[in-house]
Amino acid sequence: MIVSYHVTHVSAGGVAGLNEVISALERNADGRISSCGKVEEYLIVRTCNRFEAYTATDDGDSVKAMFEGLSQEFMPGDDGKSSFVLDDYSSIKHLFRVICGLESLIVGEDQIQHQIRDAYIKARADGHIGKRLSFLFDHALAVGKRVRSETSLNKGAVSVGSAAVELAESRLGSLEGRTVAIFGAGDMATVIAKNLIGKGPETVFVSNRTFQNAALLAEQLDGTAVTWDRMDETLERSDLVLVATSAPHPVVHVDNAVRAMEFRKDRPLLMIDVSVPRNIEPEVGNVPNVSVETMDSLQNIAMENVARRTAEIKDAEHIIREELAKIEKERSESEANEIIRELSLKFSAIKERELSMAKTRVRTSDPESVLEDLSRSLVNNLTSELYINMRKASRAGDWESCAAVRRLFGLEDD
Repeated sequence: MIVSYHVTHVSAGGVAGLNEVISALERNADGRISSCGKVEEYLIVRTCNRFEAYTATDDGDSVKAMFEGLSQEFMPGDDGKSSFVLDDYSSIKHLFRVICGLESLIVGEDQIQHQIRDAYIKARADGHIGKRLSFLFDHALAVGKRVRSETSLNKGAVSVGSAAVELAESRLGSLEGRTVAIFGAGDMATVIAKNLIGKGPETVFVSNRTFQNAALLAEQLDGTAVTWDRMDETLERSDLVLVATSAPHPVVHVDNAVRAMEFRKDRPLLMIDVSVPRNIEPEVGNVPNVSVETMDSLQNIAMENVARRTAEIKDAEHIIREELAKIEKERSESEANEIIRELSLKFSAIKERELSMAKTRVRTSDPESVLEDLSRSLVNNLTSELYINMRKASRAGDWESCAAVRRLFGLEDD
């Protein structure tokens, strides 16, 4: 069966403080899962807004207990409010919704599909994936692709990066002619950069602790890379600052904002922090003429996004229902299909062996006699084990096996 464990921005009631929990789980969960003797396959998906683990097991109760232990250790006193465990159909349905972007902060966003695909590739390379999870995640990726090709769910502001740019425009108006700074050069910063293209900012600064990474991103924007130690100067010159680093602590402090604002002559500064945990000190928002928006500020845009996409969401959910029915049918038939495959291989080997002997005999013997012997030998070889095991079952009083043979070979009375 499939058992999955989830901590997300939805289950935790927001993104504030979520990254500390996710970081702790990321450091410890892999070891716990891999050392659990009941887990046969597993895959971990970690983003800034979610931590999810999918496992294949024959002992669901033990794996659920292991996951509950993780919650008790890393979310003490939470009483299961910020995490949840699913199994089989519910796990698969949740995965399909996640990969389609229906469970994302920004409904329909594409980034989650890439993140799940990368997690799948990594788990497979690490040897953590087997037949069952490969089957599941291959199907899930196909579902995500189908939803994005057959619906308009991923059109418009459908990522945290695009929502951040939309939020900036709602506060500042057009970004044309503005000076924009991006702190960070990772995945989220890159998404923001892509959404700035075409918005017409006059100047774009990109700053990162690793200057080379800042230079690479700045090149994509025809912008300017600046060193991290020039933060105050960068803040002073900017109208909009977008902070998207992977630092586990604030990187923009009150002192930075105060020094920058000394030279701005009351010119307002908008700062948007899309990092989890927050990379801008909360007190920065108290500095005169500085406005700070955070990931929680994007919730309103997220809600508006859902309202605009009601029809697309319904279409996506219809596709998910179709694909759930399909995968459940395939899963229910999988054991039978494996037996059929093994029987086919066994019967083919018998056929080839008997046919080879018959071809040798037919050169010197009567063809009719050879065919008669071939047919008799095939029947004997195909049924001998069946007859032996049926007699054993009968002697042992195993009437269920005998009845099953009747059903399988159509011998039941009308």
